[in-house]
Amino acid sequence: MSLEKLKTILPVPAKTFGAGDIFQWKEAEKELGSKFPSDYKEFISTYGAGGVGGFLWIYSPFTCDENLNFFIRSKEENDAYFTSKQEFPEDFPRSLFPEENGLLPFAGTDNGDVLNWITSNDPENWSILVYDGRSGVSYEYKCSLVEFLYGVFSGNITCHLFPDDLLDIELEYIV
Repeated sequence: MSLEKLKTILPVPAKTFGAGDIFQWKEAEKELGSKFPSDYKEFISTYGAGGVGGFLWIYSPFTCDENLNFFIRSKEENDAYFTSKQEFPEDFPRSLFPEENGLLPFAGTDNGDVLNWITSNDPENWSILVYDGRSGVSYEYKCSLVEFLYGVFSGNITCHLFPDDLLDIELEYIV
């Protein structure tokens, strides 16, 4: 799925923050120790860091905002997951990045849900795991970020952790 299709339901904001350029992406990938999925890079380069409808917040490696900075948030989310896994291993069975199939957080919701990539050697094949950080309940989606966003906000993908009235919100990207 292309970013152009997502743009038909989620307008690009007039101003973006934390979008990054080709040199910044190289540095971010060096810091991560892996490439990012190309659709994520295209999404961040177009929309920047921000939130869909003020509900689902996408992290960017290039923002100074601690609440939206990819590296800060992914470390905090993985630290919380690790702590929960130690206390309740049956509810939090996944490994964490950089382990194979490890979770790598890239977004979160106002409800405390965390969106993770399930990583592999090929970032173009990373799937998405949405989990409730309080209960450990999770749902896996075998699609890219752009496919997931389009699917959720067009009503073609249902995430049972998201509010029932999610499609009633105004679709705008808040930066």
